[in-house]
Amino acid sequence: MTAQDPWPPQATGVLLALPDLAGFTSPWRSTSYAPNQATLSIERRFPPHITVLAPFAEAADVAAMARLRAVAARHPPLDLRFRRVSQFGPGGAVWLVPEPHEPVLALLTDVVDAFPEHPPYGGLHPYPIPHLTVTTDGDDTTLTQVQAALDAQGGLTSSVSEVGVWQRGPDEVWQLVAAAPLGG
Repeated sequence: MTAQDPWPPQATGVLLALPDLAGFTSPWRSTSYAPNQATLSIERRFPPHITVLAPFAEAADVAAMARLRAVAARHPPLDLRFRRVSQFGPGGAVWLVPEPHEPVLALLTDVVDAFPEHPPYGGLHPYPIPHLTVTTDGDDTTLTQVQAALDAQGGLTSSVSEVGVWQRGPDEVWQLVAAAPLGG
């Protein structure tokens, strides 16, 4: 683990995967690279998603999975809308804002609180903002382009019925290794 990459080599993360939004995000995600992986686009590494908690417990941790299933059961499935774009500072990630915000934040907070031994982003961002990254390196032009594309489509929708535990492989591609249904 480093300041640039707080995740161990075989890291896991809890994600709300949104693969049905790949058609919209692909033009930007296919040319966007994470700071710790300059040779593989974020589109090839994992599907569009909202990070709930990363890094997370090992995939084989039975007790952690039981705790995650209990937390997920307390939250209903999500019908999300994306109508707005935001950015993390100048030159930072451009992202879609999930709505309604409150249920997503409640789920994220509940999972984070249930796993104090796994601080969000290795402690780099203790109070994460629910978001769907479109590109890791944006500018005003990109922000305007993404918002215009979103407006042209009348926004996006996606339904989520589970939280997934995804694991980074030796090839840097993340794979779904477990899931916990929302709402029990």
